[in-house]
Amino acid sequence: MTTLALITIGQAPRTDVTPEILPVLPADDIREYGALDGLDAEQIAALAPRPGESALTSRLRDGGSAVFGHDRAVPLLQEAVTRAEQDGADLSLLMCGGLFPALVHERPLFGVERLAHDGVRGLLGGFGPGARLGVVRPLPEQTAEAYEHWAASIGVRPSAATAASPYTETVETIAAAAATLATEADLIVLDCMGFDETMRAAATAAVGPDVTVVTIRSVAARLLGAVL
Repeated sequence: MTTLALITIGQAPRTDVTPEILPVLPADDIREYGALDGLDAEQIAALAPRPGESALTSRLRDGGSAVFGHDRAVPLLQEAVTRAEQDGADLSLLMCGGLFPALVHERPLFGVERLAHDGVRGLLGGFGPGARLGVVRPLPEQTAEAYEHWAASIGVRPSAATAASPYTETVETIAAAAATLATEADLIVLDCMGFDETMRAAATAAVGPDVTVVTIRSVAARLLGAVL
């Protein structure tokens, strides 16, 4: 029997994510944990990014969302990983497009970012030499850093990046944001766990038949499913 822990940087359960990825995650038992579980609105607000700190955003249990600092989230995320392993998780999936390399774990811990980035690199290679990458991030303040982040991660610098939040903006707005990248990309990545298949389909229609759109949740979940 395999117990898989799904760990969000927001609050569990992620009813906007888990039902969509379950079909490709054949674990016997799936449990959800959140870094912000147990925190009230005032405590979450106190986690706002400091000047110069990278910002993260995630969904809350009530359906809303929050923006908070990467560095402030790390110890809370560590607590969630520890709880999951203490509860008997055989392996865990960190459901965030951010990078958290310092987390301590005793059992396999897979990050959506690493799985998705490596998967995107493989997909991009299939388009041939010089294939162009476009990135849609959830926050405007994350757009500038997307270029160096992806370049350092997969060796390909995005040709264009923009922002649209899966938590606060409409499907139409997200599709329109992707469309602004259509002339500069062969593959567009919706780079947040909050982007779902409905949003991907709308973006696909908006960019036209010559551009492919993927979500990090789908790429990562399908790769992880290969070892379950």
